[in-house]
Amino acid sequence: MRFIAIADTHLGFEAGKTSAARKYIYERMFNAFEEISQIAKEKNVDYLLHGGDIFNRSKPRKKVVKRTYEIIQDLLEADIGFLVAPGNHERSKLPATLLRYHPKSHFFFAMTSVDFDVCTIVGFPFEPNLGGATQTKLSNLVKQLDQKSCLILCHQLFDGSEFGPHKFRFSITHGAIDPLLFPQNVKLIVTGHIHRAQALMNGFVVYPGSTERTSFVEVIEPKGFLLMDIDSNSLSVKFNKLNSTKMDVMEINLLQQELDIGELSNKIERGFVRTLLRFTGRALTTSEFETIKNEFPNNDYPLLTVSPKFPKQVLKPLYEKNMLPFNFPDIIKNF
Repeated sequence: MRFIAIADTHLGFEAGKTSAARKYIYERMFNAFEEISQIAKEKNVDYLLHGGDIFNRSKPRKKVVKRTYEIIQDLLEADIGFLVAPGNHERSKLPATLLRYHPKSHFFFAMTSVDFDVCTIVGFPFEPNLGGATQTKLSNLVKQLDQKSCLILCHQLFDGSEFGPHKFRFSITHGAIDPLLFPQNVKLIVTGHIHRAQALMNGFVVYPGSTERTSFVEVIEPKGFLLMDIDSNSLSVKFNKLNSTKMDVMEINLLQQELDIGELSNKIERGFVRTLLRFTGRALTTSEFETIKNEFPNNDYPLLTVSPKFPKQVLKPLYEKNMLPFNFPDIIKNF
């Protein structure tokens, strides 16, 4: 069987200072999802797996829900199945739809399993504190499958997952789950929640990552999907890139260089380019802050974010010129 795994599409997400900018970002989020659905058809995928946070909020607008479910319906009509584990942005549930009753779709509103010839997929919605009772229930469910190879689909934080320019690492002390607690017949965990695509524990846990950048901490991260080929004996997982929205970060330490508005104007692009202009070292004076505000009007720079948002705030450096590189290894393993 062939699967595509994605997560964190955050459909309905908007950003920007003008209605045109917000519409641009809104469309970019949908474009990524629509592109993946088209790729699923071209690559003869059997099922599309979604690791949660389809929507950007728990009560999305009707037009967002309608467009999203139309894309899913189109997949089902093309004989491509759809499985989803709702995430935290959806508060572990999704808007009502008859699509959940389609024979090739499954919305994991509770912990349950879907059986295939090559494996069984066990899914469950996001839980903020995945306690011992839930882990015991999961272990018991997996053990009841007569040692058949299992894949987990969820939206959780796992020990060793990383995010941000400096690869901050979550651990059990942060509430992350220890993957070693899962039974041996669990061969792969596909999970959303962290927007950086990554593989943990030699590919035992994989995050497809978000399909589009939503935050400036994702500036170095390519976005895409996981293409997974599975048979009764082996598993292959490969990361495939999508063309993502351009995003620039300019961090200026005012203790090391003077504020040069003219130079900044030459460097910062106008139009629909998500740009973060961040000042560190010392606080901006009220005069400097107003000058920057006047130099970069909203209509010309609708996706420009200036930080700090107020004068007299002092920020510490967050970004480096040489941030750690991104790498997602291809995974090939025997069951």
